[in-house]
Amino acid sequence: MTLDRPLHPRRDRATLITYGQFAMYGWFLYAFGPSVPLLRDEYGVTSTVAALHATLIALASLLIGLGASRMVKHLGRGGSLRSGSILLIIGLLIYTSGHSLAVTMLGAFVAGLGGGVVVVFGNAHLSAHQGEAAPSALSEAAMMSAVFGMIAPLALGLGVAIGWGWRPGLMVAALGILALELLRGPTTAFNDAEIPHDQIPEPVPLPHLFWWAWGVLVCLVGVEFCLVLWSSDLLRLRGGFGPGAAAASLTSVVAGLAVGRGVGSVLARRLNTERLLMGAIALAFVAFGAAWMSNGALPILLALFATGCGVGLHWPLGISRAIRATNHQADRASARVVVGAGLASGGAPFILGALADAFGVHTAFLVVPVLLVIALALVIARPVSTGPIGAIPAIPL
Repeated sequence: MTLDRPLHPRRDRATLITYGQFAMYGWFLYAFGPSVPLLRDEYGVTSTVAALHATLIALASLLIGLGASRMVKHLGRGGSLRSGSILLIIGLLIYTSGHSLAVTMLGAFVAGLGGGVVVVFGNAHLSAHQGEAAPSALSEAAMMSAVFGMIAPLALGLGVAIGWGWRPGLMVAALGILALELLRGPTTAFNDAEIPHDQIPEPVPLPHLFWWAWGVLVCLVGVEFCLVLWSSDLLRLRGGFGPGAAAASLTSVVAGLAVGRGVGSVLARRLNTERLLMGAIALAFVAFGAAWMSNGALPILLALFATGCGVGLHWPLGISRAIRATNHQADRASARVVVGAGLASGGAPFILGALADAFGVHTAFLVVPVLLVIALALVIARPVSTGPIGAIPAIPL
C-alpha cells in the first residue's frame, strides 16, 4: 500500500539549530547509557543503584512533560529551548565532575530536565515551523540524534581505552550545545512561531484509542532504553569484551537505530505504517533472541545491530501513531507521550538492573522480549487508521 506523504522540510537557520540540539541530545543519551555500568564499577555499587541515574533522567522528563504548558507561556518556545540547552550543559558538568553518587545523580536529573525541554519544544518548534513538512522534519531530527548517538559510544569507549576515562566523551555534548547557543545569538525570536489565538482549539479529553497507542509506545521506549543502558553488560558477559570495548561496541545498537530510522522514513512513505510497525517489532524480537542466545563477539554485535534496525522504527512510527489517534491534539499528545517515555525509560532499565542483581544480566534481559510481545499484541488488538499526520498545530499541551 502506498501512502501520500508531506513535502520536504526547509532547512533554514532555525531548523538547523534545532536539528543540532537533537544531535547533541542524542550524543548525551547514547553516551550516558554505557557510562552507567562504568560508573557502577568505579563506585562499586549494584546495578540497581546505578540504574537510579536513568530513573532520575526519566523523572525529570516526566516533570517537563507535565509542566511544559506553563513553561512555554512564560518563556516562549525559543526561550524554553535556550533554557533546555543551559540545563543540559549544567547537568553534564555536574555529572562528569561528581565523585559521589549524590552528585552524579543530581547531574543526571538536571541533564534530564534539559533534555526533556529540548525534546518537547524542539518537536513543537519543528511542527509549527515546518507546517505540512513537519513529519519529515521530525524524522530528520530523529535521524540526526541517532547518527550522533552512534558516534558517542565510540568516543566514550576510546576515552576509557586510552586512560582518559568516560567523562570526556560526555562533555563533547556540552561543548556542542554551547556552540549552538553561540550560533543562535542573543535572540530566540525565530523559534517562536505561533498560530493565531482564535485558531487554537479548546482541549478536549484524549480518546481511548490514544491511551492504547500510548501503552504501545511505553513498552517500546522501555525496550530501547534497556538496550542502551545495559547492552554493554551483555557484551562483557557473553562476548568477552573489556569495559572500554563493551562501551564502544554499543555503537552496534545505535548504528542499527540510525539505519532503522533512515530506512524507515523512506518505507513509511510507501507502506502501511501499522504493518511496518508490526514488522519492526517482529524484527527486534527475532534479532534480540539471536543476540540473547549467542556466544561470541561477532554474532552478538550483528544481532544487536539488527535489533537496533527494528527498534529504530519504533519511536517515529509509535509517536506518529499516537498523534493520529488523538483527533489532531498533537501537542497535548506529545506531552503525554513524553510522560510515558519518562516512565518507561526509567522504569524498564531499573527493573532490568534489579533483576540482574538477583538473577544475572542474561536472565534479566528477558524483560526485552516480554515488552515486545506486549507491544505487538496491543498494536494488533487496537489498530490506528493510517495516513499522513499533516501539519502539527501549536496548541496547548
